[in-house]
Amino acid sequence: MKNNKKFFRITAVICMAALTCGLLTGCFGNSKSDADTAKKEDTAQASDKASSGENTVELSIAHIGALESPSNLAVEHFIELVEERSGGSIKITNYPASQLGADRDILEGIVGGTIDMGIPAAGISALYLPEYYIFDAMYMFESEEHLKKVAEGELGQEIADKFLDKTGVRVLTQNWERGTRQSIFSKDVEDLPDFAGVKIRLPEIDSYLKGYELLGAKPTIIAFNETYSSLQQGVVDGMECPLDWIYDNKFYEVCKNLVMTNHVYSVMTVLINDQKFNMLSDEQKKILEEASVDAGNYQNDLLHEKEEEYLKMMKEEGVKVYEPDLKPFRDAVEPMLPDMVNEWGDGLYDKVMSYK
Repeated sequence: MKNNKKFFRITAVICMAALTCGLLTGCFGNSKSDADTAKKEDTAQASDKASSGENTVELSIAHIGALESPSNLAVEHFIELVEERSGGSIKITNYPASQLGADRDILEGIVGGTIDMGIPAAGISALYLPEYYIFDAMYMFESEEHLKKVAEGELGQEIADKFLDKTGVRVLTQNWERGTRQSIFSKDVEDLPDFAGVKIRLPEIDSYLKGYELLGAKPTIIAFNETYSSLQQGVVDGMECPLDWIYDNKFYEVCKNLVMTNHVYSVMTVLINDQKFNMLSDEQKKILEEASVDAGNYQNDLLHEKEEEYLKMMKEEGVKVYEPDLKPFRDAVEPMLPDMVNEWGDGLYDKVMSYK
């Protein structure tokens, strides 16, 4: 009997010790393990919050910007912003450097639904809606500020809404600057009289074609990705585009005379096929819209930083830079603007001028 009592006392002590250890482990257990578990739960909750109920959507985006251009760097930034803010529920594949064709090909692809998104020049959208010609009309805007007021203001939104109704393509933003456009030639061209008879490569934009004719040149439509070889082979004597495109595409290698014509302040439009856009949740739509604006601001900062750098580097490569008096250029082109612009939209010229 005594032995039984002794056995029960020992058993009770062991049970009490085990219970105490269990309580201590619960209160002061492995803090690293608990912290890791909590961290994983927090991460999962954050991910769920970012993309709760969201299906993963894959989008394509195409443009003609060279790999190291501000526009392509901004597209890569845009993709990063979207994936981060969507918790990975939106994934975008980038097709830069005219991989899917020129601006027209890209725009037609978006309209037809074979390309999801693109960033073409605003003027190319005039193939579907004439009002868009204003964003690429020669000497239409007096400054970048004037341009931005129109593109990002009420008038720009009205035009974007019409474009959506007509094409089924939505404009996410029009704040991506293309840079002031300049002219560069393989021939000795310094001032307006030298433009006479010069063959110049131009995009398929009506105001460019008419404008350069008024300057005395002979416009030739050539796809952007064929421009270098056309200059090299003498098919054309020159071309025009922003400084970053001239440098990044190495046009200065075959053209050594840069004329600072400042003939166009222009923008690019970030477009998306509206059927694809409407597959997104409201939260995903908001992410895409806000990221496109943020990436546009990023692109504009890069562009402004690099313009002076491009000029310096091209001079080092033997390019001669000419800065002629631009009044004769404006005087030659501006008379075409009122009638031309009003053909694109009733009273459109005065509306644009009201934003100065």
